Amino acid sequence: MQGLGVSSNWACAPVAILPRLPEHHVPRGALAAAVRDGRQRLTLLCAPAGYGKTVLLCESFAGGAAGENLLWLSCRGQVPGLAELCSKIALALGFPAATGPVQLLRLLGLPGRPLRLVLDDLAGDLCLELNNWFEQLLHLPECRVRLCVSCRQRPAWDLPSLLLRGDLLELGVAQLCMSHRDYEAVCCRIAADADEAQREDIWLRCGGWWGAACLLLAGNSQGRTLLRDYLQREVLVRLTDGERRVFHGLCHLPRFSAELCAQLWEAGAGALALGRLLHLQVFIQPLDAEEHWYRVQPLVASLLHDAIAPDELARLRLHACRLLSLAGQLHDAIDQALRARQPEVAATYMERLKPSWQLADRHLRRVLEWRRQLPGELLEGTPRLIYLSSLALLLSGRVGEAELSLAGLSRFLPAATAEHNRLLLAHWQALAGGIQAFRGELDGAERRCREALANLRDEPRDWLSHLLCQFTLGRVLQASGRVREAQTHWHAALEQARRQGCQDSEALLQGECLRGLMLAGELELAGLLLEDGLQGRAQAGLDWDPVLGRLMLTRADLLLAQGAVEDADLALRAALPHLRDCDAPFVLGSYLGLAEVAGRRGNLALAQAQVRRGERAMQCAGIDRHCYQPALALQQLKGLAQQRDWRGVLEAGGLLAGQYPVGGALSTLLSPTLSLEVQWLVAQAEHHLGRREQAAARLRVIVEHCGRSGFGQLRAEALRLRQQQEIEEEGADAGGYQEELTAREAAVLERLAEGLSNQEIADALFLSVNTVKYHAKNINAKLGTSRRTQAIAFAKARGLLA
Repeated sequence: MQGLGVSSNWACAPVAILPRLPEHHVPRGALAAAVRDGRQRLTLLCAPAGYGKTVLLCESFAGGAAGENLLWLSCRGQVPGLAELCSKIALALGFPAATGPVQLLRLLGLPGRPLRLVLDDLAGDLCLELNNWFEQLLHLPECRVRLCVSCRQRPAWDLPSLLLRGDLLELGVAQLCMSHRDYEAVCCRIAADADEAQREDIWLRCGGWWGAACLLLAGNSQGRTLLRDYLQREVLVRLTDGERRVFHGLCHLPRFSAELCAQLWEAGAGALALGRLLHLQVFIQPLDAEEHWYRVQPLVASLLHDAIAPDELARLRLHACRLLSLAGQLHDAIDQALRARQPEVAATYMERLKPSWQLADRHLRRVLEWRRQLPGELLEGTPRLIYLSSLALLLSGRVGEAELSLAGLSRFLPAATAEHNRLLLAHWQALAGGIQAFRGELDGAERRCREALANLRDEPRDWLSHLLCQFTLGRVLQASGRVREAQTHWHAALEQARRQGCQDSEALLQGECLRGLMLAGELELAGLLLEDGLQGRAQAGLDWDPVLGRLMLTRADLLLAQGAVEDADLALRAALPHLRDCDAPFVLGSYLGLAEVAGRRGNLALAQAQVRRGERAMQCAGIDRHCYQPALALQQLKGLAQQRDWRGVLEAGGLLAGQYPVGGALSTLLSPTLSLEVQWLVAQAEHHLGRREQAAARLRVIVEHCGRSGFGQLRAEALRLRQQQEIEEEGADAGGYQEELTAREAAVLERLAEGLSNQEIADALFLSVNTVKYHAKNINAKLGTSRRTQAIAFAKARGLLA
């Protein structure tokens, strides 16, 4: 597979016949320059098969190496003998074929034209004498040889010493993997006709693996077969029978460690095999910074899924289920129990999950999947399981199903003891309050949540219900126009989350506080606090983090509010990988954000398509319609405004204003300013259509309501339009008069003469400061002055002022 960076034979070749670059080659100029121009003694490209090591070397030296000779040896993973290797090097350099290793080292240490020795696909298991020879070559006091090696496992050389001396340039998976820009270029070369969904699916599955992406794109329906054959030839044939057996088993485990492997396979063979597999770099990835837990790359695992006997797989799953539970990895143990057809065991493990576990990673979706697989009698067998299931449904926006599930809790009331009864009732009240809030029943939701908080204790077992109540109360209070009270609740809950050490809860509550600041118009403060939150969340280094995705959506909203459309687009696209397959209503924000970006760029068809995609995502996730439909309708109205179809805005906005009146009940999953935003868009339409009195009346309602509720951002926008109207009205009053001052200008001039400031004049005449400044500018223009003191003196001289 030359195009995937694999040479075809062991041969010595001059630069003129380097392996040919593939037709779909995507240049990597910066990396190629680093390899070609590096002055280090050793350049090491170390990564699994298919990461483009050979292709990068070919690109680096295709035009030769300036000022030096080039010798290319294609090793193809074979272990050469020392004598054989030295003979090939000697012949290529014009030395006698019988030149021995020691003599060759001496010759290479002599002054002469620099030599770049490229060893492509060098085996990692070199014999002791070969390793010693390379060590001596790399440590010669004076040497004209620069060694460039590509391999799949790091050689057993003194690499730390080379690094400390500045004589090592090492490129690993992180540097060699495919970037998204590279991937788009490959798609254009291999599969230009592939649809966007197919491209995105392949990109997410490959995770930067060049070989897999190229084969799946080029092979169409046969891509998986081609990739499986590639793995067989380039990876599996290099393993022993025992290593293959362990590797095939690991493909079925969501995570594993050396300790777990030692117990899964007899006599500690699993731990030894894992160590060997890690050394061989066979697509095993660390899951944590400490590299304690690992997994097989998901695409590789899926390709090799049927390579293990059913009875062996059943034994492995049952054994892994128990070991994972003992290691505290209950969610993975539950998955293994269900796959081993042990639902009773799975239900037992589910009851032991930590309270805030559902808030992070794919856990919410996992609970919904477990709920689908567990028999009804088990799912409703204990209050804990009913609570877990009802909460998952609620957080997923499936409000009706959550209510039906929660009804099962009544079978356990009253409980055996007063304390247990208090706790069970409090959990029911917390969930019932959340359900009412999501339905827009704000008064009932507030009452339920306050009742629950009165019954809950500050204990870990009560923490999730406590958080749910504070979260719900904050949204209810904000929707009711009590923004400061909402912020007080969120800040109290935020402190509690920090004291509990629950980072997921902290990030979610921080997001609520930030949205409150944005609604209040405090964009600068929100931006600073948001960056703190993003930095703290990113340190977790999770590949898939919906909490981080949620914060990124907040960043996109903030950037759009500041008019930074391009940056908002980047933020939205950075959020998308974290929101994939996330069954929660907040995901709609990504589609609405992309629709807003497309609309502001003038791509109205794409904007409409994004709205439709968001609607489809909500429907496929089973989310209740009232939780998302008003947001879709508002975005469609914004689209009409972006087209400047003011008659369409007036017609559609009038209907929406009737459906969602100011002060009406809406789900707390929606923006609390939604009804006001509809009024704002209608006011703009009325303004542009010349219906100034109606627009002014509507703007007064918006300003007054936003002032009472603390929605400073929307209030400022409405005030700006009102000021524009005032200026246009004054312009109409003064139409055609070049020398005479209007009545309003004369009033402003009189107060300027009294020594009042712009703000004092604005207060006295019931104008905005901007309008006062506008009048002052006109006064100077008409009187031919440049400063207010000149204008006052000139006006007095002409008798315009007493």
